[in-house]
Amino acid sequence: MIGGFLVTGGCGFIGSNLVRLLLERFPEEEVWNLDLMTYAGSGGNLDDLRSHPRYRLVVGDVCDLRAPASLHPRLGEGGFRAAFHLAAESHVDRSTVEAVDFVRTNVLGTQAVVDWVRAGGAKRLVHVSTDEVYGSLGPKGRFRETTPLAPSSPYAASKAAADLLVLAAVRTHGSGTLDAVVTRCSNNYGPWQFPEKLVPLMATNAFDGEPLPVYGDGRQVRDWIHVEDHCLGLAAAFERARTTSTFSRSADPPKL
Repeated sequence: MIGGFLVTGGCGFIGSNLVRLLLERFPEEEVWNLDLMTYAGSGGNLDDLRSHPRYRLVVGDVCDLRAPASLHPRLGEGGFRAAFHLAAESHVDRSTVEAVDFVRTNVLGTQAVVDWVRAGGAKRLVHVSTDEVYGSLGPKGRFRETTPLAPSSPYAASKAAADLLVLAAVRTHGSGTLDAVVTRCSNNYGPWQFPEKLVPLMATNAFDGEPLPVYGDGRQVRDWIHVEDHCLGLAAAFERARTTSTFSRSADPPKL
């Protein structure tokens, strides 16, 4: 019997907010969280859920998704209703000096998730990407779903590769075998964000009287969305999106 949700990287910033939303929005469903608990995945984000009857934390690596024994029974039971794939290395500056880590987690990890979903692990895959796969934007305009991919950092390139693997797998194996949706959101802010990110970094540095680091010449355009609004969009993509749909932050409402 199909039921519940799997969130990869659920101890991270966006993942922990998504776990809470799913538990609230789907009161009859379990939410399983697969997280390797690296520096960015703080278990403290979800400490208050440890005794929640519908929440379960599985410590494991998406690159070896079949390894956690506690996930194996889900294949026999028909799998999860959906897998939300958020586990990723995501810091742009760090990707310029540790690119191999980004390729391993973001590319190989995504392929492992795709293979696990295809094997019956979940009915639908919601692959959470980033608008950075489109590269740099000028002073005007917005990225849209039809914007060509032009990543400008190892992080963005690894996420673009992951997106293409997901979409290619659907085309190769058919939507009847793999039902997947790709979302490409802009910058998030909100509770439980890791302090290396811009908004919490600027806030903490300002409180401490430290310099405020600015990327480039300071003229770059940034788009921001509250993490809870992003998670509502992910839930909507699971519930209503057509398979192989790709969603970006746009001036026009997406057609689900």
